[in-house]
Amino acid sequence: MLHRPAPVRVRSLVAHSSLSRRRMLTALGALAGAAVVAPRSLLHAASEGSGAPAWTKGAPRALLGTAPRHLVWVWQFRHDGDPIEVRDRLAAHGLGVVLKTHDGADWMAKYDDSEFGIYGPQAVADFARFFEDGGVPFHAWALVKGRRPEVEAQMAADVLSSGARSLFLDLEAHAGFWEGTPEAAARFGEVLRAKQPNARVSTSIDPRPWEIDRIPLTEFAAFSDEIAPQAYWGFFNNNANAVKYRAAGSTIPTTGISPSFVVGTMMERLTEFGRPVHPIGDGTVTELEGWREFIEHSYDTAGAETVSLWRYGVATDEMLALLRDTPPRVTTYVVQPGDTLGAIASRLGTSVSALATTNGITNPNLITVGQRLVLPSGATVPANAVTPPTTGGTYTVQPGDSLLGIALRHDTTLDRLMSANGITNPNFIRIGQQLTLP
Repeated sequence: MLHRPAPVRVRSLVAHSSLSRRRMLTALGALAGAAVVAPRSLLHAASEGSGAPAWTKGAPRALLGTAPRHLVWVWQFRHDGDPIEVRDRLAAHGLGVVLKTHDGADWMAKYDDSEFGIYGPQAVADFARFFEDGGVPFHAWALVKGRRPEVEAQMAADVLSSGARSLFLDLEAHAGFWEGTPEAAARFGEVLRAKQPNARVSTSIDPRPWEIDRIPLTEFAAFSDEIAPQAYWGFFNNNANAVKYRAAGSTIPTTGISPSFVVGTMMERLTEFGRPVHPIGDGTVTELEGWREFIEHSYDTAGAETVSLWRYGVATDEMLALLRDTPPRVTTYVVQPGDTLGAIASRLGTSVSALATTNGITNPNLITVGQRLVLPSGATVPANAVTPPTTGGTYTVQPGDSLLGIALRHDTTLDRLMSANGITNPNFIRIGQQLTLP
């Protein structure tokens, strides 16, 4: 990610003694317990058939659960602020968080010398619960370097299995970023998808045309569900970049390197990769008209449903309010457990026949969990339409389930699910076990 200050000294791991961890997690747990519980979910996807690996074909995996939210990225707590403040401020604006968990093969505790530096999967799981219980959807991001692709892929898989709704992979060719080969990129994707075939993965890039040519985006796009370009119009708006844009065949408008120009030129390249786009805006630009232009063109030119803000530590209240007051432009609906086409049509204010026709469905009784439905003209997704209300009942443990994942999918907490079923070890459940839902 751009805008990085100079590296700091490596923090001693003594600061992450078990005592320090216990104090930190106790504080997080107590605060999360006092928060208002919001709807939440982990990631799931429909089966994409047999033959080639699912992540090489078919529709991108979709998020199940809460309605889409704009996202705000957090780099290091020592720069961006106290986790409690971050959580409560984002919750007040209805936004999600994207927290950096690791850099190459190193957890962020190596760089973040606050007491909250991420030291491993358990810390990721605790922060996932902390933010989710506070009403903030939890996503993660990591910088990929490619020197040890198997190790980096395992860490990425661990982050996803620890409760992140999705993982953004920061892929750039600048110093200190990607250092691997296209073969290393393919190997990273192979290992990650072997461990996490259904998780949602995004690749975040510097979208200037000459920078795209320096990274193995073809290999990353093959296993990614989405491309997240860093559309930093303020950072790009200088003479040096104007010269390079012209050399790449672009005509600089009289308004300069504006948000609409950056979004337009990046889409000229990104459409070839056949992935949805989630643009990331420049938080160092405080002028709101530029942000309005960025969001408008992200919707209209890039076809995005949501956008991100890089990063929390530079975000003004006015920026967060603008994101809050500019809701995601939802054009699709993801089938949830228990859905029927009739129920979906009713919630979206449309008809079964319109839904079926728009999506080429010949049998209205046959839809699958995770299937992405295109909304007919005039249909809308209200805020409460994505997650049907849960009213108790039972759930049978399926292959690949975790207790945390079950809790998040059914709008409850891990502690409540454990208490309702007399479970003392959350890591021990068995396939076929019937759980009582709180």
